[in-house]
Amino acid sequence: METMTFASVLKNPIYNKRDVLYSLEPPTGFLHRTGQKNELIMELAPILMGSAVNCVFVYGVPGTGKTGLLLDLMKELEQEAVKKKIDLKTVYINCSENRTETVILTGILNQINPEREYPKMGWTRTKALSEFNKVLNKEGMQVLLVLDEVDYVLKEAGDDILYRLSRINNDVKSKISTLVISNDVRVGDYIKPRTQSAFGRVKVIFSPYTSDELFDILRERAKVAFKPGVITDAVIKKVAEIEAQRNGDARKAMELMDSCAKICMGKKRSKITLDLVEEADKSLERDQALAMITTLTQHQKLIYVSILKNEEKVMAGSDIYRIYCEECESYNIKPLSERRVRSFLIELTEMGLIDSEVGWLATAKKKTRKIVLNLDSAVRNKAIKLIRDSI
Repeated sequence: METMTFASVLKNPIYNKRDVLYSLEPPTGFLHRTGQKNELIMELAPILMGSAVNCVFVYGVPGTGKTGLLLDLMKELEQEAVKKKIDLKTVYINCSENRTETVILTGILNQINPEREYPKMGWTRTKALSEFNKVLNKEGMQVLLVLDEVDYVLKEAGDDILYRLSRINNDVKSKISTLVISNDVRVGDYIKPRTQSAFGRVKVIFSPYTSDELFDILRERAKVAFKPGVITDAVIKKVAEIEAQRNGDARKAMELMDSCAKICMGKKRSKITLDLVEEADKSLERDQALAMITTLTQHQKLIYVSILKNEEKVMAGSDIYRIYCEECESYNIKPLSERRVRSFLIELTEMGLIDSEVGWLATAKKKTRKIVLNLDSAVRNKAIKLIRDSI
C-alpha cells in the first residue's frame, strides 16, 4: 500500500457526510420500527395526561434502534409537555458507565436539578436516597427516567434500583415513570421475583433486522454519507446480507460499509466494489477482536490465551481450565476456581470472542461446554502476543 497524505485523500473524495453513518438519529427517520414506536407512544402518552407510567422494559440485541428511537421519542414528549404546560423532566442514564445505585441516583439528580452539582463519588447510598426523595417531593413534577443497558447494573450490583423505582411513587409527590433498556434478552435471570412482580410487566421487543430491512436502512444512510455514484445497491445488499446472517445489527452493518469506503480510499478508487466487502469484513473482524482483547481483565486474558494456544477445532471447558492453570503457574499467579472460569467463558462468548455452548462432546465422552474459536492463524498469533505483552 502506498503512503497516504491528507492531500491525496482530499483528491479522492468518497464521503459527503461520514458522521451520518454513526449518528443515533437517522437522516430520514427510523425505518422498520413503526410497530415499536407506536407501542412506546401508547405507553408514554399517559404522562401527558398527568399519570405515571408503569415500569416498561425494552429488549433487543445491540444495533436494533432501541436507544435512538427512545431518545427521539423523549424529544417529542418534551415538546408536547411544553405545549400542555406540563413540568416534565426527562432523564437518560447509561448504566454501562453508571453501575451502582448511588451513582445512578446522583446521575438522575444532576439532570433533574441542574442548579446544584452532585458528586459521582463520595456519597453513601443513604445520603443519595435522602437527597433523591427530597428533590422528588416537588408537587406536580413529572419525571421520565430511561435507564439504558440496565443489564450492566443488574449483573454487578443487583436489582435494588429497579425495586426502589417500582415503588417510588408511594414515597414522593412527583410522578415518576421508568423505562429500562436491555441488550440481554435473558435479563430476567438477574431480577428477583419480588421485583419482577412489579417491574417490567410491559415489554417492547426490538427484533434483529432482516437482510431486506438492513438494505433499506443502509441505502438511506449511504445517500447522505457518500458522494453520488460511490456505492451501488449490489454492494449495500451484500453488506446487509452479511450482517443479517449474524445479529441483524445495523450499527455493525454501517461500520462494515464505512470500512469498505476506507479501503476504497486507500486503494485510490472512486467507487466501492463488491470485492472490497469481504476484505473489509475480515479487516474489521480482526481489528474488533484485537481491540476487545485489550479490555479483558488479567484472568480473562489468561483464559483466552489458553483457548488460543489449544489447536483443537472444538475444545472442552475442562481442557481449557487445565491449560489455564498451567498458564497461571508460568506467570506465578494463583488460578481462580473452575466455576469462576466457567462464568468467564460465558462472558467471552457474550463478547463474541469465542463461540460456546453446553452439549455432548465425543472426544471428551461427556456433556460439557464446547468451545470454538473462529480466528485465522495470523490474528491468533497477534492476539497471543498482545496478551503476553500485557499480562
